[in-house]
Order: sequence, then structure tokens, then C-alpha cells
Amino acid sequence: MSEDSRDLEARTSAAVRAILDLENEAPDALLEILPGTTVPFWAQVRVQIAWALSQQQTGSVAVASTATWSRWGEAKRVARGYLPSRWDAVRRATSHDVCFYVSGVTLSATQGRARNWLVDDFAEATSDAVVVQLLPLPSSVGRPAFRPTLTMEPATARSRWRERGTTIAPGYETAVHSLLAEYARRLDQPDDAFAAIGQRALRNEKLRPFQLDELHRMLDRMRPSLVFYDNGSYTYNGESLGLMKDAGAYVVEPQHGWIGPSHAAYNFGRVFEDPSLRRALPDELLTFGEYWSESIRHPGRVTAIGKPHLERQAASAETTRPKQILVVSSRTDPARTDAFVVDLHHAVGADWAIAFRPHPGERAESARRYPRLSSTPGITIDTEPDVYESLKRTAVVIGEASTVLFEARAFGCEVIPRESAFAETVIGDAFGPRVTEVEETATRLQTLVGGQEMAAVSDPRIWAPDAVGTYTRWLVERHHERVVE
Repeated sequence: MSEDSRDLEARTSAAVRAILDLENEAPDALLEILPGTTVPFWAQVRVQIAWALSQQQTGSVAVASTATWSRWGEAKRVARGYLPSRWDAVRRATSHDVCFYVSGVTLSATQGRARNWLVDDFAEATSDAVVVQLLPLPSSVGRPAFRPTLTMEPATARSRWRERGTTIAPGYETAVHSLLAEYARRLDQPDDAFAAIGQRALRNEKLRPFQLDELHRMLDRMRPSLVFYDNGSYTYNGESLGLMKDAGAYVVEPQHGWIGPSHAAYNFGRVFEDPSLRRALPDELLTFGEYWSESIRHPGRVTAIGKPHLERQAASAETTRPKQILVVSSRTDPARTDAFVVDLHHAVGADWAIAFRPHPGERAESARRYPRLSSTPGITIDTEPDVYESLKRTAVVIGEASTVLFEARAFGCEVIPRESAFAETVIGDAFGPRVTEVEETATRLQTLVGGQEMAAVSDPRIWAPDAVGTYTRWLVERHHERVVE
């Protein structure tokens, strides 16, 4: 086994290892396709099963949120879905060669506009492109910077209305519970270990035909030869992704965050060599750099492209930084993190300013999850939409298992890694010894002085340079390959 292979194995969590072992065994149950679907049921639930297994070792990172649904709100949503809208991706679809199909959460504010930092640079370098996002438009950040940008929100609202009163095909529910029980037994879990996953799968199955119908209409009008699918390797999107392939598109996923050997959505066993499961995966994954490409087990093509948004922002970072600490959350053990930040604030006193940045998935619940730091004078909550704006003026970044730690290095920040249940398999020793106590952190900070020159230097293996130029060349090559075929 090579050194790289040993490192890959060492950073593979027990949960992902269990999934890989099962997929390498490749029992027939992983290839069973249920009535009315086109990809095996395993694709729909494998990521959620991996999360459930992970929680047994590391605890849950789920964020409980306050319910905001109301009948009146749903009625307004449905009404908007049926009314004419300039943003409606299905009804406003026209022919485009390249479609960037994204979630809509990767936004930054630029001159009063919402810029999608994940794909807008690539879209601007493409002669005939459209961006389609799942979230409503315009966003809270503003109208989209790239035109045309459309949304699937009206289509989702229409699908929810059409789904009312429908039932699942006979035998589907029984098959779901039977397969999940078999998966559980093969993973040494109780038969009902994944029952909650089954209930979600049944709810999704009622809505799925109507969502696919809307997507089919959009693809039929747009006819893209290339689709960039944000989160495409999360195989619960397999039916949508397969529909894009049926429409003749080459499907590519742009890396949006941390990927590595312990990320279930980017590591696959032998069973994914089967065409029925490959249908649920992108044809190619574009990564930030070779470091990320070499950290996963993906059956598709994997190509290092870079991250243009990071290149641009790091180039404008301040060279002289105030004594500013940014503590970034990974959602793990909020009570422990809450105490850590408050105790660190007391330990360093007025010498250092401290800001805490909640994970995007917990931002709306940060006051409830972190009550002490939220109410402590002198600690600020970083709500900057684009974390790079914060990194530009930060001297030290502290975190556990986050892509932000790798990004911070590119901005010239000092990085102090914290120990956590995830740290070993997510960041390993990439940032040196991990601290466990506030005292250790304060000692590390004593060696740093404020006001020093800080150079933003990117590791080219982590952040491939000239991302837009590399993308442009890649696009020409892929179009040529399609013509030759």
C-alpha cells in the first residue's frame, strides 16, 4: 500500500468504511430498483445511512429549527408558483448550451447584487450559459449578478400542490422497509435502525414524480449539452441527475466545500461500477485542487480546476491585520464550543478581538445554540455573507473540521485547529497539533503579535491557480470530445 493509500485509509471514518465494505461486497439488494424509479433504492438512502452511522461515533450535527410552515404561507407560495414570473426556470426556459444547476446558497454580495461564488465566474466565461437555482429569486442578498439566472422555486411550489392527495404505488412502502432492514442487518444494526430514513424516503417519493415532470419540461426547452449539478454526488439526487443524462447532457459537479475520505457522498465502493448506480452520479467532478482530487474514491472523472472566487478575494486581502480572532463552527457539540469561545475571551482579555462564525446551517439558530457567547459583551457574531470578507481582516482562525481552515491559510491567516470527534478524519495533522483546552490556545496566541505583515499565499495543490483559464481550456476539450462522439 502506498503512502497516499495509507493516509486515505487513516482518514476514513468508521461509518464510511462500513459503507465502502458493503459496497465492495456488492449484494443484490444494493442494485434493486423499485417500481416507478430508474436508479437503485440504495442510491437514494446511502448518504443518510452513513450520517446515521456517523452519529453513533461522533454525535449528531443536526440543527433543530423552529417550524415556520403555515397554511397561509403555503397558499401564498403555491399562488406565486402559478402566477407569471420572470424568474421561473421551467416557464422561462430557452435553449442554452450550458446549465449551472445550483442550490442558491453559495452567494456573496457584490455591488448590490447576489453573486454565486460557486459558478458565476465559470458562467461568465461560457458563451451560452444559464444559471438555475433551487432557492427563490431575488435572494435576500439582492438580484443575481449573472444574467440569465432563474429559479426552480415556482416549479417546487407547483409540485407540492399537485402532490396533494396522491398515494404511493402499491408495494412500494413494503419494499422500502424490507430493503432498509436488510441494509441494517448487513451493517450490524437493528432491523429498524433506519426507519426514520424510510419515512423521509416515502414522503419524497410522493413528491418526486411531479418534481421530475417540471425538470423534464425545463430540460426539454433548454436542451443543454452540459449541466453543472451542485451536490450531484449526493446520490439522493440520482433520479434528477439521470433525467439530465437522458436529455443528452454531460453532467459535471463543481466542488462546493470540504471533500475527503470520510465524506460519504464522495467515496464509493465497487458496486458503483454497475451502470444502474453510475446513472445516479455525475460524469465528472471538478475540484479545487489535486489535494482534494486525491482525497476521495469517486468512479467518475476527477479534474482539478481551482476556485476563482478565492483567487480574487485573497488577492485583495489586507497585508496588515489587527489582532482579530475568528472562531468558525462545524456544528459539533455547540455547548462545548459556546464555553470555549467565552472562556477564550476571558483568557485573552482586551488583547484580542473575537468573532464567532456560525455554520451556515445553524445561522438562524445561533442565539439558541450558543447563548453564552451571544450575550457576552466583546464577542461578535460574524454574519458576513461571504466568509472571505472576514478572512481578509482576520489574523487567527480557530476551528475543528471546516473548509474555512484551508481557505484561511490561503488568506495568510494563522490557523489553530481544535480537537473534536471529526478533526482526525477531516483535517488530520494539516495544521499541526490540535488544541483541546483554552489554556493551550491562549499560549499559542502569545507567540503571535498584532500588526504584522501577513501574505496571502495559496498552496497550488490545494487551490489550483488560474481557475478560469483552466476551466476555459477544460470546456473546449469537453466540447471537442462530445463532437467526436
